[in-house]
Amino acid sequence: MRKKALLALMLVLTLLLSGCTLIVKDQAVDNATEIIRMGDRVVTKKEVKEQVDSVLQYNEYMYSMMGQSYDVTDPQVIASAQEEAIDDLKKDLTLTAKAKELGLDQLTAEEEETVKTKAQEDYDSAVEYVKTNELAGAGLEGEELDKAVTDYLVAREVTLDAYTESERKTVIDNKVREYAIKDVAVTDDEIKTEYDSRVENDKTTYTDNAGSWATAANNGTTLYYTPAGVRRVKQILIKFKEEDQTAIDEAQKRVTDANTAVTTAEAKVTAAQSTLEIDGIDEETETQAKSDLEAANKELEEASKELEEANKAVTDATEKAFENITAEADEVLASVKAEGADWQAIMDEKNQDPGMKNNEKGYAVAAGMTNFDSAFVDAAMALAKPGDISDKVRGTSYGYYIIRYESDEAEGATPLDDVKETISSALLSTKQNEVYNTTVNQWVEEAGIKVDLNALKD
Repeated sequence: MRKKALLALMLVLTLLLSGCTLIVKDQAVDNATEIIRMGDRVVTKKEVKEQVDSVLQYNEYMYSMMGQSYDVTDPQVIASAQEEAIDDLKKDLTLTAKAKELGLDQLTAEEEETVKTKAQEDYDSAVEYVKTNELAGAGLEGEELDKAVTDYLVAREVTLDAYTESERKTVIDNKVREYAIKDVAVTDDEIKTEYDSRVENDKTTYTDNAGSWATAANNGTTLYYTPAGVRRVKQILIKFKEEDQTAIDEAQKRVTDANTAVTTAEAKVTAAQSTLEIDGIDEETETQAKSDLEAANKELEEASKELEEANKAVTDATEKAFENITAEADEVLASVKAEGADWQAIMDEKNQDPGMKNNEKGYAVAAGMTNFDSAFVDAAMALAKPGDISDKVRGTSYGYYIIRYESDEAEGATPLDDVKETISSALLSTKQNEVYNTTVNQWVEEAGIKVDLNALKD
């Protein structure tokens, strides 16, 4: 009798020590476990885990966009995502309560209409995405396709109501943000300090690198200091005929393929030679290596011959392309150099470079530029004074350039008035973000939110 009692006791102890594996967790109850509370508002375990998953998926996507790995199974990564998710949920609770407190949670009829319109647009985009990507090969049409799309979205809790609620929340949050930053302003002293800093930074960056300044200017970058040696030029591009450009491209592809074949053959030659140089090589391996070397040398010879012919094909195609536009280039050159010629009118009519369209100042050019055709840069920098026009210049890729020297960029700091609005806008945005984040963090601290991290554990 005592033996049976002892066996029963051991069984109970075994179950306890093994984590009571025979006890089945009630998933619904577990999902409803309270994790975060603010007043009568509660965030459940299920909601927190969904937010954690959302953070992990978003971060994984962003890391992949930067070519970096993000291991969603790493415990430290999960812990970090959990912390971020809980912070987000606490802020969401706080902002919702603050909007109600301030009376900002009620939208006007116009705002509601805007919400509905935006939500419908987003939902329609989701429908179209599913049709053209997820169900593209399903062979469905009409009502059958519409139903399949709806079922697909509903299964993932993607509905028009969800989009509407999300958009309404965004509008309300933006109203709270506007309330928090309504008194933020930027002073003239702050603008001047930032201006001086940017001028000094650009001066350090570009004084000995005018080519980089010109590249940045052509890319639309706002610049605060101009180095010496930068000029503005305009051009008339006489492009190769389409069929001639196609011939050049095909010949250049032959060159690329031939170069690859040469590299491959050279590697085979090297491998075979390395085998033959091995001390104590057996007769069978030596015979095979000699055979491989002979074949590789033949392959290399053929590839080298093809490379030579491909390079000649590029040269021939390029020469033919220039021949076919020389008369046109000569005609345009004569017209712009004729006495009383209107360069701008001729350029507007004859130019085939879209970059010149609506380009009032022209391209910024300086010695040392690497993103423009060197033939173009050299010819532009060789012009003696503003108003000078080059002869037709053979480009390395597109055709003939005819270039006019327009003006010189004045060395020195950009006038403050020219960039004041840009600096003011940037400073204001930064200050608004800082004030908003500080204010929200303060609201969260004052909200008395309770978080039970232990209840989050499985």
